[in-house]
Amino acid sequence: MNPRFRRLLIPGLLVALLVVVLVAAIAGRADGTTSPEPPVDSTVVSRIDDSRIGESSGLAVSTRHDDLAYTINDSGNAAIVYAVRISTGKVVGTTRVQANWLDTEALALRDGMLWVADTGDNVNSRADAALYALDEPGRGDGTAVPLRYPVSYDRGPQNVEAIAVHPDTGETLLLSKGPTGGLVHRLPEKLRESAKNVATATSWTAPAFTTDATYASDGRHVLVRNYPVAEVRDAETWELVRTDVLPDQQQGETIAIEPSGRSYLIGSEGGNSALIRIAFDPEAATATPTPEASPSPATLPSPDGVRVSPYIIGGLVAVVAIAIVLFFRCRSRPS
Repeated sequence: MNPRFRRLLIPGLLVALLVVVLVAAIAGRADGTTSPEPPVDSTVVSRIDDSRIGESSGLAVSTRHDDLAYTINDSGNAAIVYAVRISTGKVVGTTRVQANWLDTEALALRDGMLWVADTGDNVNSRADAALYALDEPGRGDGTAVPLRYPVSYDRGPQNVEAIAVHPDTGETLLLSKGPTGGLVHRLPEKLRESAKNVATATSWTAPAFTTDATYASDGRHVLVRNYPVAEVRDAETWELVRTDVLPDQQQGETIAIEPSGRSYLIGSEGGNSALIRIAFDPEAATATPTPEASPSPATLPSPDGVRVSPYIIGGLVAVVAIAIVLFFRCRSRPS
C-alpha cells in the first residue's frame, strides 16, 4: 500500500465517521418511535398566490381585525409587511417599513404592536440582530417608522428564526435554529433602543431546525415548529406535552395561534404557499406527554429542504465499513 495513501486514509475515515454521526444524530432526534404517528387533521384554508411573497418566513394573526394575518419575506427582500386575508390568501395591505432588514425570520403580535425579528444568522456572525416594533397596520397601504431594539446573546451570536411573545406578560423568547437542536433565550423584561438587549440562554432546548414558535392564547403553552412537527410545550416547565406531526409542506417556516385559541395556522416558503389550519385544544394540552418526536428520519429535511433518508445513513455506514476493511487488509501486506 502506498505510504502516502495510508497517511491520507485515516483522516478520510475520521471525516466519514463524523458525517455518519451527524446525520444519524439528526435522524435519531426525529425518530422517537418505531411506528411514526400520522399527520394531524388539517385544512388548507387558502393559498398566498401573490408574486411579491415568495419566501413567507413569519406569520402573525390579528386579534383586532377579523380574517387578517401578517407575513414578511425572508432575507434579500424589501422591508415590507404584508396583510393577508386568511380566507382567500389575498394581500389586502402593504406597509413599507423604514428599516434596513438583513434576515427577517419571525413575527409576533401583542397589544396592537407587531414585532419583527431581524435575527436570522446562518453563519452565526451577526452583530446587528434586532427586533423592530410597529403599530399593527391593518388593511390598506402605508409606511411605518418602527422602534428598533438591538439584540445580542450571552453565549455569542445565534441563528434565531423563532420568536414567541407572552400575550399577558410580554415575556419574549428567542429560539435558535440548529441541526441537532437549539437554545431558548429569554429577553429582558424592559427593552432599550440605545443599547444591546442581551438574551439569556435558559436550560430549555428547541427541536432540531426550529423555524417558528407562538404562545397559545392563554399563555399556558408554547407551540414550537420545525419542518415536520409542532411541539406543544408547557410554558412554565417546558415539559413536552404533545407532538403534532404536520402535513408536508415545501419548506414549512411559520406557525401562529388564532384568536379563538382553538386552532393555529402554519405556512411555508415558496410561491402559492398554503395557509393550513390545525385544531388546538388547550384542555387536551394538559394530557400525558408523548415521546420527544414522532416522525421517521424520512420526514426530516435538512436546512435547505432536502429530506434526510435512512437509506443515506445506511449507505454512509456501508462505505465507511468497506473502507475500514480495505485499510486493515492493505496494512497486513508489505508496502
